[in-house]
Amino acid sequence: MERIPFESYAFGKLMLTGEYAVMHGARALALPTRYGQQLKATPLPYSEKLIWQARDADGQIWLSVTFEGKELIPSESTAEADTLIKLLKKAQELNPAFKYTGYQVETLLEFSRHWGLGSSSTLVALLAQWSQCDAFELFFSTLSGSGYDVAVSLHGKPLLFKLRKPKPEVQLLEYTMPDVDSLCFLYLGKKQSSQAELSRTASVQIDPVLIDDVDTISIELSRVNTSADFDYLLEQHEGLISRLIGLPTIKQSLFKNYPLLIKSLGAWGGDFALVRISSASDLQYFKNKGYDTIVPAREMIRH
Repeated sequence: MERIPFESYAFGKLMLTGEYAVMHGARALALPTRYGQQLKATPLPYSEKLIWQARDADGQIWLSVTFEGKELIPSESTAEADTLIKLLKKAQELNPAFKYTGYQVETLLEFSRHWGLGSSSTLVALLAQWSQCDAFELFFSTLSGSGYDVAVSLHGKPLLFKLRKPKPEVQLLEYTMPDVDSLCFLYLGKKQSSQAELSRTASVQIDPVLIDDVDTISIELSRVNTSADFDYLLEQHEGLISRLIGLPTIKQSLFKNYPLLIKSLGAWGGDFALVRISSASDLQYFKNKGYDTIVPAREMIRH
């Protein structure tokens, strides 16, 4: 593959339904965010180096590393550099024509790295596009998880996702959450390790009926058009996942007296929760508890 400039974009994600259960066959309903990650690769004449510079949403450099030669010997050994090496080498294995040396690569993450919107999945999608390899092959051979986030990163549309290998089942949707203007994303301030959380159900006896129920809710939720049905289904979903992983819902543990919808998103206990807000006093309720980052759904979700 000739060294040519490359530039692309991948979308962030939020999983509305299917957390944990997606690994056991349930469909997940997932949404793209308005925030994503950019990648720009510029050829370096007469060089076999790979210079990598990653910036965060504030424009600050959070990773700067130079790799030497085909073996990608890093100027500084870090977990992030090791992940890059693994991804780049696998991408070349999947497409031997791909040459990753002789480039300066710049990435820009449009959301906080602590927000859990897909810093890894957007990177996988971008590297797959750059190397012209299959994004799911690259993901499943290097990282862990269902791959739903890679699907969202690639398509930038709402979708239903079902884990199948080697190729997941992805159904793109035209979808907007009912009464979206009264929905917000509440940042809980505790980014969770996806790998650690997935191991939570690794040794649990899985109830296939529960998985089927989660699957049904994901499908039904993609079709409802009233906020009452939407909220009811998500509250039912919270109860199912609570049974699956043996933890109380976020409403039970943190917001017991809140009268409206509160739904955990992704790994329970961190990242974001979806909340229904009916008045300024509802916003103040969360701020009084110390939760100051509250993003309106219209600002977060890509429509």
